[in-house]
Amino acid sequence: MSRKSFFEERTVAEMQDMNHSEAYRQRGLVERIDGLQEDEGLIVRAQIIPGRFFLYPRVKTAEDASRMWLKYGDTIKLHYPETRRDSDSSPLTPLQVRAAELAKLSGMKEEEINFLGLSSRPEFGDRTVREFPFVYSPIGLRIFAYAEKQAGGIDVNVKYRDSARAVSDGVEVVVGVPSRSRRKARYEYKLMHVPVIRNPNNLAAVQLLRPQVIVDECGEPVEGRTKHDLWRMRYGGEQSEEGKFIVYQPQDVAAYIAIIKKESESHNLNPLVMNPFPIFSRRGAMIDKKLMNNVLIFDKTLSSKSKLRKPHLAERCVLLARAIGVFGHDEIAYWDPARDGKLRDYDWKVS
Repeated sequence: MSRKSFFEERTVAEMQDMNHSEAYRQRGLVERIDGLQEDEGLIVRAQIIPGRFFLYPRVKTAEDASRMWLKYGDTIKLHYPETRRDSDSSPLTPLQVRAAELAKLSGMKEEEINFLGLSSRPEFGDRTVREFPFVYSPIGLRIFAYAEKQAGGIDVNVKYRDSARAVSDGVEVVVGVPSRSRRKARYEYKLMHVPVIRNPNNLAAVQLLRPQVIVDECGEPVEGRTKHDLWRMRYGGEQSEEGKFIVYQPQDVAAYIAIIKKESESHNLNPLVMNPFPIFSRRGAMIDKKLMNNVLIFDKTLSSKSKLRKPHLAERCVLLARAIGVFGHDEIAYWDPARDGKLRDYDWKVS
């Protein structure tokens, strides 16, 4: 299916026609990308994905290596309080936990920052690893902006707010998130353990946040997750108990922001305070926009004459992690409304 116009990006051919420079090394690369003007292009001839991912027997191309990175790439582990009791007595917020870990990137050499995203594993509840690739933050923000501007918003239905379990475990929220593809229905599913009601159990509840497919009145599952996410969930389910994991998707970011928006209308800021996702600043989001509209990767494994392509998802994750390391957490992975304006007003249009 073709993408809706709001999500259109420059093609490889269009970028080849731009005035461009070339980058042969990784150090200083994110500063060059950040400094690109709307009509400037950059061809990257440095290898972004760590070399060890090209050594797997089944890896024949850079695309294969990127896919392996998305499965097995290194993540930055978030250190929440270990027990539910410790979580209930902790004054920490997810933002403080994230900021403390991401601040460590500033002490690393740019070319040595090779991370897919964030991960955590609660030592209570389902004890399932949660992963969040960095690139899903700007993608989720773009989906939210589209929903707000052109699709009547994201559907949010908070269920069982007044139940006793809603206080201790968070609430379940049914959401409807517009697709990026033309003529495709919304993704409808639940987010479980959303910290809507302010109480000491919030930090424990948000560690258990997870999406859940819903069923219709006939008991059939509603198409609520992307094919990529369903594949990842099946893949995880084939592993040992220790190997199961949840990968949060861009739709989860967009949906959670919509929950923040809806609750803030009644002056409830708890979902914002307990937000588990990094919400990128305008600058951070625009770096990813430039990656998809101004940057080409030289790939010797391609059969095309130019051997140029757009960055893979895995490469965008690495470069966004490096942007956090070079410019700082607050500059890239933190939304400041006074500085960045409304999330819906980030400039995604390509002129």
